[in-house]
Amino acid sequence: MLITKRNQSSRFRLGELFLEAGIISPDVLNQGLVIAKRATLPLGRVLVMSGHVSELDVVCALQTQTSIRDGAIDVKMAKALLRFAHVHQVTIDEAYRLNGIGRGVGPLPRLGKLLLAAAIVDDAGLACALRHSKSTGYPLGRALVSLQLISESLYAVCLNLQVMIREQHIEFLKAVRVLQTVVRDRVAFDIALNDEGVQPRNYRVNPRLGDLLVEAGLLSREDALIVAELACEKDDAFGKLLVQHNLSSELVVESAVHLQRMLLTSSITKQRAIRLLNLVHSMNAPLEKILNEFDVLDQIVTLLRAAGVIDERTIRDTAASIKNFEVSVAEALISQGIVTREMSRCGLVLLKEIERGVVTYEKALEVLRTTKPHEQPWVPSEMEWQRVIDPKLVAA
Repeated sequence: MLITKRNQSSRFRLGELFLEAGIISPDVLNQGLVIAKRATLPLGRVLVMSGHVSELDVVCALQTQTSIRDGAIDVKMAKALLRFAHVHQVTIDEAYRLNGIGRGVGPLPRLGKLLLAAAIVDDAGLACALRHSKSTGYPLGRALVSLQLISESLYAVCLNLQVMIREQHIEFLKAVRVLQTVVRDRVAFDIALNDEGVQPRNYRVNPRLGDLLVEAGLLSREDALIVAELACEKDDAFGKLLVQHNLSSELVVESAVHLQRMLLTSSITKQRAIRLLNLVHSMNAPLEKILNEFDVLDQIVTLLRAAGVIDERTIRDTAASIKNFEVSVAEALISQGIVTREMSRCGLVLLKEIERGVVTYEKALEVLRTTKPHEQPWVPSEMEWQRVIDPKLVAA
């Protein structure tokens, strides 16, 4: 038993701890031991005098040594913290905090580590939030908001930083400084990032999937933040978790991801993306089908316009009445009843026949001109249809 204790103590001698933490080399340790024996000085004093470590390093090593022997910390973490304290010349307590390691609160979720490292929430606050999290089922961040230990806006900043850390757009310690700047100086998130040399446009997917769904009114802000926290903690996909928690359908999530890509390439505006996303939700139809129908709608109106069925003044007046610039003239003509369902049906049939080569474009215009669009319902006579297309298609 005495041998075991003696071996355990010798394993964590000061010099060996410095060596295993990568602070000094074997040669430096051996030379230091020789000098310490000759001069009858403590090894720590010799290493400080030789300039290989600082007084603070020795204090940190002694504290770490005690923590290891007391069983308060494992050896691997002790070495890492001692190395961190040496590199950054901070106390061992600061090394704990800056690495998001709490004292007496057990393992912390990633968001908790970030807040602790930034000194936004202390060990006691985190312990309280962890208890609240366990009793309510909330993730830690939402529990902290619920207890008013952080604001919802700061919660969102933390989640953005978590995503950036996960995607390797920012290092943990830089993220800590950004968070401290946001809170201490009350500056915007983007400004705090710029202060750390991080350009927002280099990391931001604008908008993020959750933001797009929130703006479309298909997901609450609170649920979006909770799912984002879970996604960061579990390294899981945001959309996948939405479907798993029945907060959105797979169809809506897939459409939102597709629209997000379109926004990144500037092939669509955000307002139009939101309108399309709402259509996917309300019609329970794939985005591709809806986009195709929009394209056909424009073609039908173009055909009706070329045939003179819709006069130019009506088109100009309709265009002038549009308040939302995202709404196309074709959509407005239909929503205002100027292009009726029967007109749309006839135009669609003619477009299909033009595509099949059954009828020429000029012949289709002729058919449209010989009808009476002002009469309702507006349907060409059977004789007119038989002159250009298959009657079976009309009957169908």
